[in-house]
Amino acid sequence: MPIDVEKRKRIEQIFKQFLLKRIETVRRLGISDLNINPFLIRLLSHELGLDNSEAIVRWLVSQRLERGTVTSFGIALQNAAKVFSEGTGVEGADILKTKNGIHHYIQIKSGPNTIPKDLGVITAKLLLSAQRRNRGSRALFGMCYGSKNQVSSIVKKYVQEEGGVDWISGRELWEFISDDPQCLEEIYEIAAEVGSTFKDPKGQSLSEVIESKIQELIKEFERIYRKSGSSMWKNLLEYNS
Repeated sequence: MPIDVEKRKRIEQIFKQFLLKRIETVRRLGISDLNINPFLIRLLSHELGLDNSEAIVRWLVSQRLERGTVTSFGIALQNAAKVFSEGTGVEGADILKTKNGIHHYIQIKSGPNTIPKDLGVITAKLLLSAQRRNRGSRALFGMCYGSKNQVSSIVKKYVQEEGGVDWISGRELWEFISDDPQCLEEIYEIAAEVGSTFKDPKGQSLSEVIESKIQELIKEFERIYRKSGSSMWKNLLEYNS
């Protein structure tokens, strides 16, 4: 059955909060937050056209936002999945789902390659501990996206084979926790709708805030390093070494 109205609104709010926090992060950015590596910029200057203030600032902002965005949205996606939990989780599990009278304790991660070996081992132990506390229950490791052949060897080895915990990913996970075969598409649709209509309290979209910040940072960059040429390259090295 389709996602009910209440759950849909909660997921929409999770995605909206993600975008709002991204906007807040962008607005706080200053040149000092961009971690300028003069050697890397000089090395890539020819191949990527990083030979003037605008090109360099756009690249630096893009790199900065990309790193934070992937991590932050992973958490948002996990929170969207938790909307389908039947109750509060226990240590090691984010979601409780009952099927055919069997309680399933599910640890949620965003994607198929998000955990290192040590975390995989710990996760399996915690899930099995939750399972033992409720005899007849089942532990599962869930990933919000990724096909079966994309799931990392760490999950397969340290969570499943050695840890004794089965895993599900992508479409299978969303259907399992929602009882809706089309849940994956519905979440995808919600993401598209929120992304295309979102405005912050000031009436600005994420792209508008980013562009405004880039223009502000270009001016700050030029004040410190100059716009281009040998003086810019000299200042980049001198002020960052």
